[in-house]
Amino acid sequence: MLMLENGKMCKMNTIELIEYKPCNIPRDRIPQEIIDQLKDNYKNKFKINLKYTTKGDEWQIISQGWVGYIPINNDWNFHIKPKVPITNIFKMLDYAYNLKSFQFLDGLMKCESLPDFYNRLATIFAHRILNRIQKGLYATYIKQSQELSYVRGKIDIKTMIKYPWKPKLTCNYDNFTQDIEDNQILLWTIYIISRQEICQEKTRILIRKVYHALQGYLTLSPFTANDCINRKYNRLNQDYHCLHSLCRFFLENTTPSDEKGNYNSLPFLVNMNQLYEKFVAAWLKQHLPPPLGIKTQHRVEYDSFSFKIDLIIYNKKTQENLYVLDTKYKTEIKDSDRTQIIAYATANKCKIGIIITPYSNNILNDKITENLSIHSLNFSLEQDIEEAGNNFLQQLMSQNYM
Repeated sequence: MLMLENGKMCKMNTIELIEYKPCNIPRDRIPQEIIDQLKDNYKNKFKINLKYTTKGDEWQIISQGWVGYIPINNDWNFHIKPKVPITNIFKMLDYAYNLKSFQFLDGLMKCESLPDFYNRLATIFAHRILNRIQKGLYATYIKQSQELSYVRGKIDIKTMIKYPWKPKLTCNYDNFTQDIEDNQILLWTIYIISRQEICQEKTRILIRKVYHALQGYLTLSPFTANDCINRKYNRLNQDYHCLHSLCRFFLENTTPSDEKGNYNSLPFLVNMNQLYEKFVAAWLKQHLPPPLGIKTQHRVEYDSFSFKIDLIIYNKKTQENLYVLDTKYKTEIKDSDRTQIIAYATANKCKIGIIITPYSNNILNDKITENLSIHSLNFSLEQDIEEAGNNFLQQLMSQNYM
């Protein structure tokens, strides 16, 4: 029976870690094949080293900013906990995926872990799809072209002239159908969730019920989280905005980025670096005073290369870029981070470059040239997020940086 949490006893065959904190495991307590699979399939998410001590060899495993759940096989799994309060993780997810606007976040705040959060959110998602199925899935007309033995819609004259020997008519027509992307995204997301082991049995039964209900109408096609954003809605499918936002969450954090062999269960992993970046951007978008606006993932193009800037704060009236901001989910600002923010600010003709971190171990406050200064600001995750955000915004807007 293996029970470990940072080297301490925990659940059978479950290794629990805290992001960025070393977990030391006696070498004989975990099969070599489990370590090999972790190295092969998640090499960018963990640091794994074999340490030699007087008490025996130990595996040291350190999560590199990822939290969640990884099933290795039917007997072994890894739970990675966040180092910040779990309630703040939920609030970050709320801002990053706009969950608050859907009016169900309060119940989720009582979850004790990320797997519990995932399970409850999956249940809400499934019930909302069932409600939509009962009302009728959104359907629309899509253009189709097909060879028929009868006339439907418009005959494709050009094709008939080009291939006069064909006995059937090529017809172009509008087909009213539910088998469209809006619904196919729901089916693919439910399929992905159905492969997730951390869901409770009751939730799995519900997910299978929804999957079979959708499968009768729709084609199973793969989609990504990016397919869930910037979609068009009208009065007939406005509720799909909520459903697609939930799809984005599940697809972004569940779909594996590595090949996992024949084992069917998928990992649920949240990249804390990306989540922090999305959260800060969403929080600023809601709280920046007028006339300030925010640009996210702003691309700068050069002849031979390009790069994306996390955030730019600009004046909506004058369109002038005021601040270039780079979010770093780390405790230490390195020289490379400093060089990067200087390059970002210079490329956008900004006088101020700011590195945003959740910690304040080292402070950056340098005047590079007469027209450029760089600073570091703290958006803490260890206290109440709204209070931390207001403190951050106050520093950002202070006379020192204007």
